[in-house]
Amino acid sequence: MIKHIMVPYDKSEPANRAFDFAVDLAKKYNATISVLSCVVPQVPMDPNFGTTYADTLRFMQQDATNTISKLESMLIELKIPVKTAILVGVSITDELLSYAESHEVDIIVMGSRGLGGFKKLLLGSVASGVSQHSKCPVLIVK
Repeated sequence: MIKHIMVPYDKSEPANRAFDFAVDLAKKYNATISVLSCVVPQVPMDPNFGTTYADTLRFMQQDATNTISKLESMLIELKIPVKTAILVGVSITDELLSYAESHEVDIIVMGSRGLGGFKKLLLGSVASGVSQHSKCPVLIVK
């Protein structure tokens, strides 16, 4: 039975399609959706950029929060139970797998490729890592 669906979200087209698919599943199974965004801390590359590491991280977290809150509002409007989280770590794959295990996720619905990586890859490195190491089923949406 599907009671808890996890959707990693990064604003990419595959992530949008995965979100739509998860909404459809949640309606059919009366399931909760956890929408997650991962922030990988980065040091500003240009010293003239004018921000510190802490400022850059705070900006990335705020952008992720703004994006996730829009999806949360949509789910609330659809009367689908929702949880949200902004994960921070050096490995997106590890953060997603850890969340799925600690929050008893029944299925992960995610895009085949995110914003990073090369377009020539059929399956992004995060999607590949999650699908190979997850203890629950993973649905990859193209």
